[in-house]
Amino acid sequence: MAHDAPASPANPFGDQTRDLAAQLYVEIAGRAMLPSEKVKPNPVDLAKYCYKLAEAFQSIAIDAQADAVAKMAKYDVKIDDMTSWKK
Repeated sequence: MAHDAPASPANPFGDQTRDLAAQLYVEIAGRAMLPSEKVKPNPVDLAKYCYKLAEAFQSIAIDAQADAVAKMAKYDVKIDDMTSWKK
């Protein structure tokens, strides 16, 4: 996973969080604004919600990656083990 750019006054969230929030916003807004939908969300509230979703996703992704690294450290794979995979 690429590293998130540090937060700054111009971008209080990292680049990955901002990009993910934008993707969520486009997807959710596109569905919510369909003519068949009776209730249309406030665009500002929807954007805030998307940022919260993106931040939650990023924090879980970091935890999951740390868990995966810890589990992988328990395995001792040797080159002889990999030769049997080619069969």
